[in-house]
Amino acid sequence: ATRELRVWSAACASGQEPYSVAMLLREHFPQLVSWHVSLLATDFSTSMLRRAREAVYSQIEVNRGLPAPMLVKWFRKDGLDWRLRDDLRSAVEFRELNLTAPWPNLPPQDVVLLRNVLLYFEPHTRAAVLRNVRRVLAPDGLLFLGGGETTITMDESFEPVTLGRTVAYRPRPGVDPQR
Repeated sequence: ATRELRVWSAACASGQEPYSVAMLLREHFPQLVSWHVSLLATDFSTSMLRRAREAVYSQIEVNRGLPAPMLVKWFRKDGLDWRLRDDLRSAVEFRELNLTAPWPNLPPQDVVLLRNVLLYFEPHTRAAVLRNVRRVLAPDGLLFLGGGETTITMDESFEPVTLGRTVAYRPRPGVDPQR
């Protein structure tokens, strides 16, 4: 049986996050070559999704956190900009999704990246988004939020997990996400 890994960048903006995940998976987890890896990236903005699919970034954008060896390996210079290699670009599926509207059916996700998004919502909307995330998160899946965000006081169906210097959230066993 083929093993699967599903990663969802739930508010991907111009695509740097899901492409960074794709790079990291290829760089550090060569054993995943035999797995079915699904990288889903969603955003509510069609113009941002168009930009993400193009995968062309300015020098300033690629200088923010991308080590030079990875830039040279995964991008090619295109005038003043940098264009991501097609094989990596095709590894990410982009779809339109508004986190505050009804969600389509999604398969269970192993990792959900929802970084620096909840802080823009009112508390009741944050709680609704977290309930929906909990419904699509696999039982052993992990939710990653931004540094200033938490599920604490918002949704008791998650429990924090310390992973090195990062805190992620996983489904709390036996707690119904419908509440």
